[in-house]
Amino acid sequence: MRPSRVALAALGLGGLAVVAGILASGTHDAGLSAQAALPTAPPPPPSAPPPPPGAPFSLGINEALAVPSRILDRGLPPGELERLLADDAVQARRLGARAVRGHTGNFPRISQLSLARDPSRLDDADAWVRAAQSEGLEPLLMLSPWPANATYNHTDVYVPPDLPAYEAYVARLVERYDHDGVDDMPGLKAPVQYWEVDNEPDLKFNTPPKDGTKPYTPGTFCPPEDYAKVLIASARAARAAYPGVRILNAGPFRPHAATGADYIQKLFKIPGVMDAVDVLSLHTYPDDHEGSTLERGIRAVRAAAPDKPVWLTETSMAIDADTDLAEQGRQVAVIAAKSAALGVERIFWHTLADPPERPEGARGGRPGGGPGGGFSTNSLLRTLSDQTREEKPAGTVYRNLAAILAERDLRRAVVESPGLSRFPDGSALLWQGEARAPHGGVNLRTGLQIEQGLNTSAPAWLAGP
Repeated sequence: MRPSRVALAALGLGGLAVVAGILASGTHDAGLSAQAALPTAPPPPPSAPPPPPGAPFSLGINEALAVPSRILDRGLPPGELERLLADDAVQARRLGARAVRGHTGNFPRISQLSLARDPSRLDDADAWVRAAQSEGLEPLLMLSPWPANATYNHTDVYVPPDLPAYEAYVARLVERYDHDGVDDMPGLKAPVQYWEVDNEPDLKFNTPPKDGTKPYTPGTFCPPEDYAKVLIASARAARAAYPGVRILNAGPFRPHAATGADYIQKLFKIPGVMDAVDVLSLHTYPDDHEGSTLERGIRAVRAAAPDKPVWLTETSMAIDADTDLAEQGRQVAVIAAKSAALGVERIFWHTLADPPERPEGARGGRPGGGPGGGFSTNSLLRTLSDQTREEKPAGTVYRNLAAILAERDLRRAVVESPGLSRFPDGSALLWQGEARAPHGGVNLRTGLQIEQGLNTSAPAWLAGP
């Protein structure tokens, strides 16, 4: 693909650069009066316990480096896969991503079953790791016995019938990417430390797979005790191959709902699960604009294992009747801020780039020429019909926020009330439609500094230069 049309803006993040409007968890309607009074009393304590010590808050992208199966299965010319992945990695790094997440159902397809059917997919995983490491992106890869979320299409029993063989598969993968000089992949620069064990087991437990061809009874396939067996076996085999490995549980699909919360609570009460997991993983796609869905999901997962770090390994918001491009951009700030305030260390936005636009009226097209379906509008970039990519507002906010996070730890911020937040030094307030930056700030839409004491009449991330 040709380089993006988007030119990098001068960020101007020196001195007292801080976030203006990052914690924009207030109402969707920004047209409220700019005369709303701001409290002058000292800020109240956080609504959640202070986050445990750990890594500073940072941003990643889910499935940033990926080539669709329909393209892979047709075959690619020599070197084309590497070129496509390298272009994705450059785009992800330009946006300021610190990490990328691979997926056994999309790319790289390295579940135990997938590799048994086609061992050459290990070469695809090597190419994925090389592309990520060439741009300094920390890789998070997935281990699983079965491909993706449609597991029931491949097996009637979730636990592999030969667990020792499954553990050998796990050990082989982790050993290949542990950078110890023994059986490493060619060109490995550093160990792949983080591995997530499968994906969304509560989805498999509660919902039939897409394109299912056999009867499915909810609540019978992949119960918590079955997933626990795979999780514990995976952690055991991975640590035997590489003692420095860090294991994530499969991100639950709906931890904010009763079904997902119940699943994760039962899972972590099973002996051995707590010790198997180093980092808690969850997925939440907000269905509101103020962050309450996200907050419920994070709290449910933290309640299951309060002392462990938390990563939001999938999140984003699609363009739909209630969310336009501008609001999707604001949601990057809302989701990041709400997550950080609740102690999350890293979020992975889903995904990097929308597919190419289709003409209106074309099969699969939608009014206005947009893509449509699946995650085709959730991304940070859009792909135009000539294959060039350009930033959506979500991409711009993400990029400017990532630059700010290079200097500031967002976990220190406090949400005082919906729409109002501040760092401990008093900077970066947002109140409904009014932003105040008594100690200076940064406009998340432009990346430009806001002068000390400046007020604006629109949300700070969306205000003009």
